[in-house]
Amino acid sequence: MDGVSKTAMLALSYLKQTGREVLVFAPDISPDHIGDTRVIPLRSLGFPGVPETRMALPNMRIAQELHAFKPDLIHLFSPAFMSVSGMATGRHLNVPIIANFQTDLPGYSKVYGYGYAQNFVTNWLRYVHNGCHLTLVPTRQTANSLQKDHFKRMRLWGRGVDSQRFNPTHASAEWREKLLNGRDPNSLVCVYVGRLATEKRVDLLIEVAKLDGVALTIIGDGAQREELENLFAGTNTHFTGYLLGDDLPAAFASADVFLFAGPNETFGQVVQEAMASKLPSIVINQGGVQDLVEEGRTGYICPPDPAVFAERISYLRDHPEVRLRMAQTARQIAETRPWEAVLCQLETHYAEAVRINNRFKRIFGRTNYHLPINFHRVVSF
Repeated sequence: MDGVSKTAMLALSYLKQTGREVLVFAPDISPDHIGDTRVIPLRSLGFPGVPETRMALPNMRIAQELHAFKPDLIHLFSPAFMSVSGMATGRHLNVPIIANFQTDLPGYSKVYGYGYAQNFVTNWLRYVHNGCHLTLVPTRQTANSLQKDHFKRMRLWGRGVDSQRFNPTHASAEWREKLLNGRDPNSLVCVYVGRLATEKRVDLLIEVAKLDGVALTIIGDGAQREELENLFAGTNTHFTGYLLGDDLPAAFASADVFLFAGPNETFGQVVQEAMASKLPSIVINQGGVQDLVEEGRTGYICPPDPAVFAERISYLRDHPEVRLRMAQTARQIAETRPWEAVLCQLETHYAEAVRINNRFKRIFGRTNYHLPINFHRVVSF
């Protein structure tokens, strides 16, 4: 359901299409196979307030499986706990290792009341990432933040969007009626899409929900749903729960404006999906989402102030020509960001990691085995 899982699945598909053999390590809620790719489920932990999120733990089985698989490269998609086993074993085997920075765990620790652990989490992540040959970051904002915390060897690797799946042609009168849920059909339909969790700050949309001529629809589910339903009670708000399959693209395309207020996003894939669906986006001025919106051209970037979000929505409600111009520009930009091109960039990053690893081996005289640029076996965490 989340951006990390989506990116990992797309990368897995790309690696298989390009002839690679892949082994995947994942939390124990995972299937044991994805097609013909073996998935090794590992014991995992859940967290209060985010039951849909699981983190796998370090495990001796990781080293055993890696020794047997003999990978050419290891890719950590969500470094946290179990990934340290992959990093340490990869270094022992002299295998190039790449890590994605996709989740703001230090920020989450503060949001969920564990601010005292924020420095520990940052230090732990720095240890894991700097133990890898490269760290891939999705936005310049994320890179700048990590640089201040002394993360090294970072490379920009953005995200693509499927502009066929998320496409304005999927709009329909039926889905617009569902989003309105009996409200005034002339309303400006504003949607939020994502998990209903504390860090998403859906509460910042409360003043939007009180505007005349605006219908706020919250798409998604999570531990905070009941709390948010109580908060938004009596306002012009409708909760749909999760939408899957073709329903989500149809809902995007049938709305007018997209809203996102989460400050801890390293990227914010839903913003690009909204853009591809021809929606202007109003987002918070924190985290990676602000890199995706061009102020005044494809949407607005707001401080964490409910009144400002409401002010921007009021303006778009009263100036439909501005909204339509933004929507057109957003769609045009999204069309220049296909997933195919983004995934192909992995080849450049993988090749650089191999070169760095070979250079380390020459310097330190470690030559367990040769690692070709045309690697064939990849391990994903």
